[in-house]
Amino acid sequence: MADTRIRDASPASEERLRATECSVAKLRFRRPDVPAVRHFARAFGVGVGMRSSRLSDFALAASEAAACAVSHGPCAARMRLWTTGPRVCCEIRSDGILLGHGPHAVEQGDADAMRRRLLERICDHASVESGPYGITVSFSMTVALAD
Repeated sequence: MADTRIRDASPASEERLRATECSVAKLRFRRPDVPAVRHFARAFGVGVGMRSSRLSDFALAASEAAACAVSHGPCAARMRLWTTGPRVCCEIRSDGILLGHGPHAVEQGDADAMRRRLLERICDHASVESGPYGITVSFSMTVALAD
């Protein structure tokens, strides 16, 4: 069995993490609300005790995931944040489409590709899936607790 403890975490901080295992937050949003998504994710991270460097990455990942989910067309999206053990997870589902059409399709596709690369770089796990029912963006990160 793998050791799931956080490196250099004190027993008190590990106990605080166990207390947040059931933390769940939900948000509905549209494209103009993406900045609010970032603030919502940041507040959630603060609530579960994330350190500032990991907190910034988490808020950025949530913002980019949200932008990816609602960047094409007037669509609605739902965000769900939760913790499980030493991880914080995010799932965003929208009724949009992933690939753009029309004169700006290449630029939109490039922006989506950059968002995916960023998510892959700063998250422990990231996936972007598109299908007939919309887009699902999910990612997870190891929580680094505040001192």
